[in-house]
Amino acid sequence: MRWFKKSKKSRQSSQQPIPLGTSTLGINPDPAPDIGSQGASNEEGSRVVSRDRSEDRQLHPSGASTPVHGLEDSVTLLRKREAPLNASSEKLSHSTPDLSSAERPSEVQNRVECKERRTVTEQPPEAPPERTVPGDDHTVQPGGSGVVERGGKDSAPEVAAIRVDVPRRPAQGFGSLEAVLGTISAVYADHKKAVAVRNKIEDLLSRIEALEARFATLPGSVVEQRRRSELIRKFESTEGQLRSLSEKLELQRLDEHVQDDEEVSGLLEDLREIISAYQMAQQMEMYKQACKLINPAETSVLNNIRCSQRAEYRHGDRRGCLKGTRTAVLDQIEHWARDSDKPPVYWLNGLAGTGKSTIAQTIAERIFADGQLGASFFCSRDFEDRRDLHFIFPTIAIQLARKYIEFRSIFVPLVQSDPAIVDESLYDQMKKLIVEPLEESAISTMIVIDALDECKDEEPASAILTVLGQFVSEIPKVKFFLTGRPEPRIREGFRIPLLAEATDMFVLHEVESSQVDNDIRLFFKQGFLELTRRRHELDGWPMKEQLDLLCERAAGLFVYAVATVKFIDNRNNGPKEQLDRLLWSPESSAREGKTKLKTNATLDLLYMSILQEAFDDDDTEDDYKTRSVLGAVILAANPLSPSTIATLLGFGAKDISLRLSSIHSLLVLQENTDFPVRPFHKSFPDFIIDPTRCIDQRFRVSPPNHHLELLIGCLNLMNKTLEKNMCKLPDAVTNSEVPDLHERIERDIDSALQYACKSWHKHLVDEHTVRTPEITSALHWFLENKFVFWLEVLSVLGAAREAVDALDLATKWLEAPPTVELANDCFRFVMGFFEVIEESASHIYHLALPLSPRKSMVRKLYERHANPMARVVHGVPDSWDPSIVTMGYFCGVAAWSPCGRFIATSDEGSRIEIVDAATLKRLTILESPGGHTYKLAFSPCARLLMGCTYSPIQYISWDLQTGVMVSVISPEQWDGSTRCYSITYSACGSMFGVLIQRLGAFTISTCNVHSGTHTYSHPVEGEIVGDIWTHGECLRFAVVKPGSITTWEIGFASRNPPTEIESLPLPEIFPHDSGVYSFHPTLFRLAFTHSWRIFVWDARCSKSLLDERAEYPFRTSFSPDGRFLAYVCQSNPVQIYLWKESPTGYILHWKVDCGVRKHKLLMSPNGESILVFGATPTQLLRTMDSVTSFSRKHDHTPFIVEFSPDETLASVVRFANYTITVLDLKSGDPLSIIDAGMFVHHHRVAGNTVVVVGEEKVVTWNLPAQGRVLDPKANVKNIIRTATISCPGISIFTPVSISPDLHRIAIAQSTSLHLHDVPTGRCLVSMPIHWRDYTDLWFTSDGRQVWCIAYRSEVDGFMIVEDSESGVIKLKDLEPTNQPHTPPWVSSRGYQITGDGWIVGSSGKRLFRLPPLWRSSDTTCRRWSGRFVALLHGGLPEVVILELEE
Repeated sequence: MRWFKKSKKSRQSSQQPIPLGTSTLGINPDPAPDIGSQGASNEEGSRVVSRDRSEDRQLHPSGASTPVHGLEDSVTLLRKREAPLNASSEKLSHSTPDLSSAERPSEVQNRVECKERRTVTEQPPEAPPERTVPGDDHTVQPGGSGVVERGGKDSAPEVAAIRVDVPRRPAQGFGSLEAVLGTISAVYADHKKAVAVRNKIEDLLSRIEALEARFATLPGSVVEQRRRSELIRKFESTEGQLRSLSEKLELQRLDEHVQDDEEVSGLLEDLREIISAYQMAQQMEMYKQACKLINPAETSVLNNIRCSQRAEYRHGDRRGCLKGTRTAVLDQIEHWARDSDKPPVYWLNGLAGTGKSTIAQTIAERIFADGQLGASFFCSRDFEDRRDLHFIFPTIAIQLARKYIEFRSIFVPLVQSDPAIVDESLYDQMKKLIVEPLEESAISTMIVIDALDECKDEEPASAILTVLGQFVSEIPKVKFFLTGRPEPRIREGFRIPLLAEATDMFVLHEVESSQVDNDIRLFFKQGFLELTRRRHELDGWPMKEQLDLLCERAAGLFVYAVATVKFIDNRNNGPKEQLDRLLWSPESSAREGKTKLKTNATLDLLYMSILQEAFDDDDTEDDYKTRSVLGAVILAANPLSPSTIATLLGFGAKDISLRLSSIHSLLVLQENTDFPVRPFHKSFPDFIIDPTRCIDQRFRVSPPNHHLELLIGCLNLMNKTLEKNMCKLPDAVTNSEVPDLHERIERDIDSALQYACKSWHKHLVDEHTVRTPEITSALHWFLENKFVFWLEVLSVLGAAREAVDALDLATKWLEAPPTVELANDCFRFVMGFFEVIEESASHIYHLALPLSPRKSMVRKLYERHANPMARVVHGVPDSWDPSIVTMGYFCGVAAWSPCGRFIATSDEGSRIEIVDAATLKRLTILESPGGHTYKLAFSPCARLLMGCTYSPIQYISWDLQTGVMVSVISPEQWDGSTRCYSITYSACGSMFGVLIQRLGAFTISTCNVHSGTHTYSHPVEGEIVGDIWTHGECLRFAVVKPGSITTWEIGFASRNPPTEIESLPLPEIFPHDSGVYSFHPTLFRLAFTHSWRIFVWDARCSKSLLDERAEYPFRTSFSPDGRFLAYVCQSNPVQIYLWKESPTGYILHWKVDCGVRKHKLLMSPNGESILVFGATPTQLLRTMDSVTSFSRKHDHTPFIVEFSPDETLASVVRFANYTITVLDLKSGDPLSIIDAGMFVHHHRVAGNTVVVVGEEKVVTWNLPAQGRVLDPKANVKNIIRTATISCPGISIFTPVSISPDLHRIAIAQSTSLHLHDVPTGRCLVSMPIHWRDYTDLWFTSDGRQVWCIAYRSEVDGFMIVEDSESGVIKLKDLEPTNQPHTPPWVSSRGYQITGDGWIVGSSGKRLFRLPPLWRSSDTTCRRWSGRFVALLHGGLPEVVILELEE
């Protein structure tokens, strides 16, 4: 292999090598058969050498030939002109192409040896005569090795020739082109633009050399041969132009070269594009082959990851820069991309309309052609999956995995082991999905992210940039090219120290205006030239004055130039007329749309001119349709295709096409009507809806009217087309288990219906949408007839969360009671089964409908569509649970974000979870390095979260967007006796204040979040009521003293003492030294609970708002707006009371029974929800629900359930209770209710007999005739016998079991196992055992073995052996290996419960999804018997018994 080597001074570089025409994939895009040397003479790369120099030819793959002698003469000429570069031109930026993936060392050696052998057989060229270059005092000697100066005092050379090493002999038809390029480079050695021109030539020479090497080593397939022939043909065409130009340049003086600069640069750009097009085709072929190597299992994993499908640079209708424009910017970026010494991050900073995305597209194309592009993500506010930050890293990771096998081999197992990783924080996403695989695979690549400013990011500093700053130093072989407007959060992101030092920046809008104007002028010229080629009678058009005026109007904005050319290129009107119409607009000179004389923008004038052409002055109906189409394009939640717009608006497809074509210059249109239409620039939507800018009402889009049109269109479409199982899904599978789900969606759910299902509620906005009977009627019919089918579509689309938002908004928007009640019931259905709906569309029918309450409106309307895989025998509730959603795990600490979207929870340990406030679905997990977390607080912008721990005392802050720990503060003055009662951030989030108690005294302290610098501490006299709160950059708190309440203020950064703000009197009923206080700082309302009463006092109005008796009131909480007051009463059961504000004070709104455990309350920021936590389960209640909604009570005491051997009956008793209920498993109805008159330890039913063990007694009952439920007081008549158990010390916690035949009782105590006789109660045998903490024991079905299980899952077994002659019974130890496989908590039919709560049948079908409360890892919370399973603990008033039907 030959390398186009540099001299040591000028050509060597530490820049990152860029493989040209090769790839790190190690794949030959066009594999060719192995061809021997004999057969290779007629293949590409062969050369025929003639003795006759006049006939010396080099054959190309196409069969064309070109003379060789002139090429060698050019090489010799260049050799004679080589000279060292001066200091200013020695440092040229260039990289040598890395062809390691294309050639092996052995191949290179063979190739060199082959060339040496061929050189011997060739006739050396004759030395050309000495030549003198005109305008130069240098003589080029044939045999010389440099520049020879001619004598004389004026013989100092004017040109310091650049050293250009070209190949010794031409090969593959490139030598001639290389020689011409070398000549031009030498001519430009001292030109004022020498560096730019020479760098381009150096780059081209390297690329040509790489292609030459590739052609020699990889013969290529037939397709590749054709591709190479076309490449060489284009080279020859350009070479001729370059040769003529080089001869012209050699004859000119240096000061005459300027006029040819543009022509030289243009030809060099032509060559660059020719090579890039060839390399692009090669890379695409290699990429396709790489994708074919992905096995089906890997494909399934990659396809199931949530990502953005069309964010890559190759998708959509994005176009790169026009040839010849933005060359300086592109050259600088490419120089950065190649140079490994440059920082790894590049920020292209530019204002709107300056062409950032166009440049990003060009860079992505060029880097891809070079083989270095790993991934790209083009953000867009028009598309939901391209404006959501959490789609960026998974999408990039998938692209990397598809391209690089090394990356994929690490990435796929990672996702398989932890599928939830793609839903974690941005920090964890980048660390686990990108950084760790890149580090391990050591891949060198480049990632492009365009338009960061278009992402939905409410943080002061860009979340993506914050994360990037954390990891960029860990992956030095990876470069990031980013673009974005210089918005505050983007600027702040690049100012992060870790990122600032790793970033190069180019400010696009600060480029010299003349350079930008030249590029815009060139754009106009090219656009108009294309018009003149397609249109007649346009000679001499446009005039120079018109072009000058257009460039002036553009004012540096490429967006203006693009829109203008699109407008003038009108099919219906001539370009001349269109241009004249546009230029009639008043002259203005604007920058970013603002004029000096008027508030209107230059762009506005352009838009008005274009719209004037599209609208008809005499046809209001036509204007209405055009406006409707515009409204759909502008106001749609996501860009819509013409076909979708036609469907939603009810217009014909041709009519839509006509409307769109009339305003095509303002839109991005495709010929395919299934591609989305969107505004060509984001400035147009701002203009069209603003009455101060779009002053003509004919053009202006009115959001209220057009939202209404889209809403009605969506509802009508759903009502017309939705049906059950639209995608023909198989039964009992989750969405992720359907391998061709995407194809089914594309086939059965068109884009219009997808949009309607996901986005109808986004047009149901109070200030936009007028309540009309038409909407109410359509919405009611939709909920009554299509609701569950809509949920099914959302489930398969992965958009179940949209149902929560849609129904929550609908319940608030609707006014008619029947529709409101139906919408509320639908909302409860979605919240009650959200996990199921999100995960499996088919289980809406298998599970959600069968398990919904009997009185649910949804169940009554859609029960005919239910297809249960599990019959609920007993336990289906009559009405919805008081809580709209529950978490099945303990939450001891919680904080609601100010925006209301998130809740931070902690189990008072080191684990902190951020959950969705609407669904309580876990979003991310934070780990605290300290001890137990007992206080949490969000910053005002919800970006930061602070947790306070004790043992040791620490204040830890996290950035929630990134998951990065910001600071850990351990105040030295706070020891173990210090406890934090309240935390609040300053408004800017840089400071925080705490209320602490130390040695019985309260203190207010303030600190810096990042540095931990302690600012101030102030002791507080009196009792602080409620929490401390933020008021601007100050901290406030309220203190109660006898007869008064006072608010105080401290500046977060101030060292001054607190300032009194307001003091108001209190009545005597408010003691200052006892009770529990809650304070509303804005309304100055004080809630006080003491003993058996609760008081609410309005201090400003000096009146009582509530004075009620309450049983042990414990916790109180005001809603932020003061409308609601909630408190917990520690009665039995524990109750939550909600009071609502009225003109006379607070009145009871509802109360809920919450079991027997203490709870805490937390109101949402909007006052619509209450989080109930502090005990299992954590619940979310709605304040809007009425008191009549709640007829059920929570009771978290577990049940004891036993099934009869024939599986016809089940006996149920609540733990530590007296009453036994016997159920008929066929109907689920109770047959008998038995009052045992004692605490029931264990019981068993068989036939018509029930045996009960409790309080050292065993009692046997006869059941009455089936179908008759007895009065518990009369059941004593059915007692058969009562016997005393001689087993002292037995309690309700002692494990007891009765044999299936009701003859024996097994009792496990700490040191022995006892076997008793049921009829007599006497002990048959006792056996000493090793002390174990047994939790349960059971008989085998034949009654001959007893097995015990301990908490640590240790199992002991005993065989019951009875002597047939003496009747003596003994217990014999059994080996654990003989343990039966069917204890009561294990199914004998192979049913299993997965870790995520699914009951799976023996065939693998998912039959039932356990709600969170029923997923206890304690197996004793479930009892199996054949196809029946009893769920013993769910916080429900009745046991739930299921019959599984597989």
